[in-house]
Amino acid sequence: MNGMTEDQKALQEAAQRFLKDQHPPARARRACEASSAERQALWAELGAQGWPAMLVAEAQGGLGLGLAHAWPVAHAAGQYLLSLPLAAAMAVLPLLPQALDKDFAWADEDGLVEGAGAPALALRGQDLRRLPPAAQQAGLDPTMPLGWAEGEGEPLARLSAPQAEGLRARLRLLRLAEMLGAAEAALRMAVAYACERQQFGRPIGANQAIKHRLAEGWMALDDACLALDAAARAMDEGSDSGLDGAQWLAVDAARRCAHQAIQTHGAMGMTWECDAHLYLKRIMRLAAALEGEVSQDILLERIWRAAA
Repeated sequence: MNGMTEDQKALQEAAQRFLKDQHPPARARRACEASSAERQALWAELGAQGWPAMLVAEAQGGLGLGLAHAWPVAHAAGQYLLSLPLAAAMAVLPLLPQALDKDFAWADEDGLVEGAGAPALALRGQDLRRLPPAAQQAGLDPTMPLGWAEGEGEPLARLSAPQAEGLRARLRLLRLAEMLGAAEAALRMAVAYACERQQFGRPIGANQAIKHRLAEGWMALDDACLALDAAARAMDEGSDSGLDGAQWLAVDAARRCAHQAIQTHGAMGMTWECDAHLYLKRIMRLAAALEGEVSQDILLERIWRAAA
């Protein structure tokens, strides 16, 4: 993405190298078959890189970085369809650094659990709670073990109102980054296929109807990433004024790119063997979670009022 600092690029490239080797799409495909030991080993590897604790203060054993440095790593996690709720871990660990002692799952406020099979943390109002492991169930996104939370769990901490809202805002932003990463990977797949697939003696990417839509997708993703970076920097300075705009752009761009990736692949894009549907499903799940809190229509209205 244009506009990244050298530090941001270095973090993103390190995450991409690690995930390309340790968590390629083939591993994402069998995420729901992974054992608890495999998940814990992967958490340990991520922890050794320092990523889950990027936002934790150095005095508490973290890296002491801000969201401007965390979102490129979440973006890389989306590119490789990481089957662990890294974004949620990043968001909550500044409030509870001991949460990742073994395994980790996150339960949204509607009860959907990312990382089903492990004890889950959940924010209920201003209460941070630990819930028992949820059984895996078939869900939209086959690259992430999903389930539904049951019971009230045990209270871990009572957050202040600013702490609770800060946690929700961090999670929104990091999920947007993950979603954009998945969208970029899907679009790269589409571009590569358009350059290779030939009809009437030339690549299908030479056709303007395909070429222009792919180019429009790249521009939409770049705009969304620029808005996300600006929102992250603003949040690091104590303001979430840019988050609504970043979400409105990101959800629209990610959906558009995922659908375009499927369409570019044609009939092949509808098959289980083609990875394009994995990115589409990750994007649709994250978009649904984000819109479950704030719909695109409400975001547009809030942006309009803020600009008035």
